[in-house]
Amino acid sequence: MDQDRTDNSHNKHVADIIESRSPAGRHDSVQGWHKLLKDLLSRMAPYLQKGQLVTFRQLKEPERLYFEKKLQRIRVPVVAQALYLPPSVRHQMLYQRPTGEPQPVPEHSADDPPDEGIVLACRKSDYNVVINCLLAKPPFAPAIDVYDDGRLLAGYVYHTIDECIDNISEVLQTYLQPGDC
Repeated sequence: MDQDRTDNSHNKHVADIIESRSPAGRHDSVQGWHKLLKDLLSRMAPYLQKGQLVTFRQLKEPERLYFEKKLQRIRVPVVAQALYLPPSVRHQMLYQRPTGEPQPVPEHSADDPPDEGIVLACRKSDYNVVINCLLAKPPFAPAIDVYDDGRLLAGYVYHTIDECIDNISEVLQTYLQPGDC
């Protein structure tokens, strides 16, 4: 009986987190984030491959090993494409500006990122439905968000990064098959 209350309390907490991140319906912040993800996938389109998870050529050695050992178990549907954005690349994109431009202050050290990276996925040449998997380290929660037409369509929160990775293939299959969504 106490376990049911604990589970319900945890489920309510997770639902509150998701609702606070993005209330139901269309919101400017969600539309902006979805547009940013679509733009990134669009710019990377020449390098993306149907049915494959790809990443950047030059990775830090731990990121390369992580990609090869952990992320290769992700199965991308043949109609979809996916990109692994490691922490070092994201840090470079967010915090390294050309000389003379204002330099943003990093929220974390490049050597101690708060996550193991991000996996982005969409259908080939169709960026309307975007899946964003954040492989967050504690105290943050790994999560998979599904965006469709500027809305948060679904959000999944996991206890561990491995649990999140184990579920990515199923989420990709569910939301990126033709005729779905």
